[in-house]
Amino acid sequence: MNKVFISGSISIKSLPKSVEESLDKIIGSGMEVLVGDADGIDTMVQNYCKRANYNNVTVYSIYATPRYIASGFHSKLVIPKSDSKRERELQKEKDASMTMASEYSLVIWDGKSKGSYNNILRAIENNKKAKVYLSYENRFLQSDKITESEIDFIYRKNNGYSAAEVVEYLKNEGEDYFQQTKSFNKCLLDHKIIKKEDGVYLPMPDYKDYFFIEKYRGKIKGVRFTNEFINWVEKWVKQIKPPEEQSLF
Repeated sequence: MNKVFISGSISIKSLPKSVEESLDKIIGSGMEVLVGDADGIDTMVQNYCKRANYNNVTVYSIYATPRYIASGFHSKLVIPKSDSKRERELQKEKDASMTMASEYSLVIWDGKSKGSYNNILRAIENNKKAKVYLSYENRFLQSDKITESEIDFIYRKNNGYSAAEVVEYLKNEGEDYFQQTKSFNKCLLDHKIIKKEDGVYLPMPDYKDYFFIEKYRGKIKGVRFTNEFINWVEKWVKQIKPPEEQSLF
């Protein structure tokens, strides 16, 4: 019997109609539903199946007693191999278990959530059939768009890159002009692409479209870099790099 791992972003507060229609098809086919025990999509999927009197559901948890499990459902304890104390890392192992135990993955994604992003990529990497609903566009992605590059583009479009990720990206592309984020940020400051105010990096007006302003609880923390910045910086580095030098910093 086929199994489907269903997951999604915690920011999504209700199941879209088209996702409910997919759930109806899953229920009608008799597939076993694998789902987690968190708030949000996990809880909503469990409740939807329960209202449909569908009990072919297994709730995965890293706890002996799942945080949430509807009555009548099976549970499966996942004992993390990692000695990490970070909740996110432990939950990632639980998600990986569901990916590997299933043939299909259905992900309801806000385009930002890293957990959902990882679940999609893991399904692709392990040749699982994947279906992805983009909540902010109210549509399912076309099947031919569910590729590593397309999913990464969507994730970066909504989250951007950190300075460290930009430096790493350039190194992977063979541009080792910057060896660390400190030299990268200094170069952007020297060329008046960013500025520093009260200890926080901000974009200069002419380059504002290349950045996200990162905030936490309403307070500006700094900048993240867009896909457009990545396309631009590859060309820009070649212009500023002395031809005789492979690594200036």
